[in-house]
Amino acid sequence: MKRLRFPGTFCVGNDILKNFASYASCYGKKMVFIGGHRSLLAVRELLAESFQDSECSCEFVECGKTASLSEIRRIAGLQEVKDADVICAAGGGSCMDIARTIGNGSKKSLIMIPTTVASDAPCSFVSVFYSDDGSEVIGDELYHKCPDMVFVDSKVIADAPARQIASGMGDALATFYEARTCKQNANGTGITATAMALAGLSREMVLRDGYAAYQSVELGIVTTQLENVIEANCFLSGVGGANTGCAAAHGIGDYLCKLPGGHDFMHGERVYVGLMVQMILEQYPKEEIRKLMTFGKRIKLPVCLGDLGVENIKETAKMLTVGLQGDHFMVNLSCDYSEHILAGAFVYAQCLAETI
Repeated sequence: MKRLRFPGTFCVGNDILKNFASYASCYGKKMVFIGGHRSLLAVRELLAESFQDSECSCEFVECGKTASLSEIRRIAGLQEVKDADVICAAGGGSCMDIARTIGNGSKKSLIMIPTTVASDAPCSFVSVFYSDDGSEVIGDELYHKCPDMVFVDSKVIADAPARQIASGMGDALATFYEARTCKQNANGTGITATAMALAGLSREMVLRDGYAAYQSVELGIVTTQLENVIEANCFLSGVGGANTGCAAAHGIGDYLCKLPGGHDFMHGERVYVGLMVQMILEQYPKEEIRKLMTFGKRIKLPVCLGDLGVENIKETAKMLTVGLQGDHFMVNLSCDYSEHILAGAFVYAQCLAETI
């Protein structure tokens, strides 16, 4: 069977949070916004203003930085969360995973309000869970649907650090190559042409508009290129990835958390290093790998282990390859990723990066 999952509505625009309540009232009257301290600080005033002449009410709940099972249980047990008709996440991937888990578990409407586009989490139907200290991915959960609405204020994104949109571009570029990998393996018959087209369009828009969008965020301005990349990072990559699958880029990216200081790097940054290794394993032309490395360096994305602060590349590569054998994303590869081949790919990525 083939199927496609999409969020119910996707909205992007400048200063649209001031009209949030009028757009969201169809989902319920009591809304709770879950987010980190900094994220809620960025949007709370605008959101509260949108409720002033509304029949709807809102509450704000601050969550921790990590989507751990203990934090999810804590937030789910709060009275304002229990009483809400609509669960809203305001922030980045962690608060979205918390809200997604609670919303789907309680069968309530779910709305995502990204304050960054550092990953494609807003449109996803998957929650990723971390250990309490955030150092390790301990599992994930797939739900029956994507969020009911994703609401992105481009002015909020323009005011966020440029590193975050760069991370999202790393995640978005991986979507296309991982989709192609998943389509080619034995389980790829369920992947639709629409999903592949969306993943490809995500890559095209990021490579075309990505640097201009990065500069826009550095300047704190909203441009057409910025809104195009918001669409690519958030919607096209999210829907494209959700309806195709992950491979080595995400398998390696998640496992890089195990490195000392690995969790200090953002999801999309680690995934981009994984993507370079995947492209080497799958024998993409050197020119294409160099093109993506050059683009990554231009927007300050890491492209190899050395960029993550690793000094002994060969020894670290050997350590990583042992744990990656049989990884639930690595198994989607149709090429050889045995220990010596995978270790060689890590080292070759380092060598190639040093020539750019």
